[in-house]
Amino acid sequence: MRNWIALMLVGVALLAACGPTVRADPGEVVYDVGSGFPLGSVQAVGAGHPIIVRLSQSVASYYALEARPLPGYGRWVQRLGTGSTAIYVSQRLNAQGQPEATIEMRWTFAVRADGFGAVRLETLASEAIDVGLVEGPAFARLDREFRRVASAR
Repeated sequence: MRNWIALMLVGVALLAACGPTVRADPGEVVYDVGSGFPLGSVQAVGAGHPIIVRLSQSVASYYALEARPLPGYGRWVQRLGTGSTAIYVSQRLNAQGQPEATIEMRWTFAVRADGFGAVRLETLASEAIDVGLVEGPAFARLDREFRRVASAR
């Protein structure tokens, strides 16, 4: 009887390992947002889709509560936050209060055909910066809130 149970457990483990793998497109990070929606509901994807809303709210709360600017730069300010796109900017000002350098982070959120949420981030800077210092903590927030399924970044 014990051998039969052990054999059944091995069989279940093998079946689980043979499941479909999720692949991310270049530049994309894929998350299981856990919306609870059936895959059939993905056809009506728009900016108000619950998966897009949850991803964009997570990023917005990161910038509101956790994001730290690079040394010499000012706090992160949201420049655009409509639908599936969000842009956050941090600037370093000169002595006259004029922008001297700018970092812009452009987020795009989508729902994939398989029902997972997709996030793309493009970071633009007017001077050389360590992009990992601004992107790493932002993705760490998403990783804490949702399960990362695949990444091609």
